[in-house]
Amino acid sequence: MEDLRAIFGGLAMLAIIYRNVPALKALKRGEFQPNSPTFFLWALISLIEVIIILRHHGGFGATSMVFTVVFCTYFGIKGLKTSRENGLDWPFIILMMSGIAGPVILTGLGLMSESVLLVILAVIEALAIIPTFRKIKVSPYSESIAFYVWNDISMLLSCFAASSVTFNTVFVPVIWVIIMTGAIIYILICRKKVPQVEM
Repeated sequence: MEDLRAIFGGLAMLAIIYRNVPALKALKRGEFQPNSPTFFLWALISLIEVIIILRHHGGFGATSMVFTVVFCTYFGIKGLKTSRENGLDWPFIILMMSGIAGPVILTGLGLMSESVLLVILAVIEALAIIPTFRKIKVSPYSESIAFYVWNDISMLLSCFAASSVTFNTVFVPVIWVIIMTGAIIYILICRKKVPQVEM
């Protein structure tokens, strides 16, 4: 059974890598402009989630999350120039960072369970995508749909890869599926309203 979980974990990892190939190509062509604050927040939150998943024996279920941290950090760095040019929403960033730091400290002090921390982080993840949604509304073709589709596939595989299926090991992948699916639907709605002009 553990071998099967390892296979699912490996497939989840490959899906995350493959997920980022179109995004990397789109980034090179200038068709994908990452929102740095969003990606950095996701990288930090994903790192915390990886630690919790591994602490609760999630095993190979954490594989895709590790690669998520790496790629989110990379996209955050690559989007710094664009984010600076467009202006950074510092009140939003400070609010999000406070929302992460407070619960993490409380959990570290034993005043909050890791399950509650995961729920709070999930809410922050959902809020962190707001700037990206604003960008999509203005420029519906600035995001790669394939990026979100492959993320969904990877997170679903992560659920099957978890060595121990508990709230703390599968909640995060399930929430990512919900967030990414919502992003796909929103992109499609915005693109339908603003058809791409062929050059």
